[in-house]
Amino acid sequence: MKLLWQAAAGAAFIHGLYWMTAFLFAYVKTMMYQPNIEMLLGNEQVLQTEVAFVNTLSPLWYGASFMAVTLMLWGLMALFKKAASTPSW
Repeated sequence: MKLLWQAAAGAAFIHGLYWMTAFLFAYVKTMMYQPNIEMLLGNEQVLQTEVAFVNTLSPLWYGASFMAVTLMLWGLMALFKKAASTPSW
């Protein structure tokens, strides 16, 4: 059971790292955005429909990916633990 909690913590860390990277990337793109005012004056479309930096997914997708990463980490940790406990000769 301890391995499962460690795997869940590892999955939470990986997902947190993913979210922070995505937010940082979107923030940098937003801060570095330089609009072309001359082109925009002649354009009659609304800007909000043209600018999108990040896609959004269903919350179920994030839950499923969290569970999948947890199970993969749990399997890897169990495999490494078993390999470490058996003699190599």
